[in-house]
Amino acid sequence: MENQTIYSYKLVRRFRWRLAGSLLQLLLFGPVFAAAARLLAIPAPALVVSLAVLPGIAIIHLCLFRMYVHLRGHAPQTTPDMLFSPWWGAGYRLPVPLSAYRGAEATVLAGSLFLTAFLYVWLPVPYGITLFAGAIIAALPRLLALLVSLRLPKHCRVKYENRSVAFLLTDG
Repeated sequence: MENQTIYSYKLVRRFRWRLAGSLLQLLLFGPVFAAAARLLAIPAPALVVSLAVLPGIAIIHLCLFRMYVHLRGHAPQTTPDMLFSPWWGAGYRLPVPLSAYRGAEATVLAGSLFLTAFLYVWLPVPYGITLFAGAIIAALPRLLALLVSLRLPKHCRVKYENRSVAFLLTDG
């Protein structure tokens, strides 16, 4: 039998993205679409049809997260509920060091923005605007949680939860 060390964790902070956060994201699409329709003279029906590209953002986030953890040699454990959370497929069975969390989230944020900016050039204007605006709006929970993590001690650990990210201190 293997020797196992049991650590106790103290919750330092929890960043939650609840219904209000999801509603904020939905409400942000309205002004973006209104501005795009007005400034670029894009018909509103074309922008509504372009919403079909939004699931691609989740796939981009998932692929970038998987690529990062594979290159770093980490062992992610994505649960089905994490595929529909604001963190799009990010998750580990156990809490991870703060540096691993920051690296993964920064990679997903920067990678998704660069990738959607690259795709913007190749897509028709309504689809490109929807994809790029969607990437920025979908990145809000990750970005805000990453900003919250900057105020925490470096020896914290991070646990992905269903609709939140918990920042923990360990006794070992």
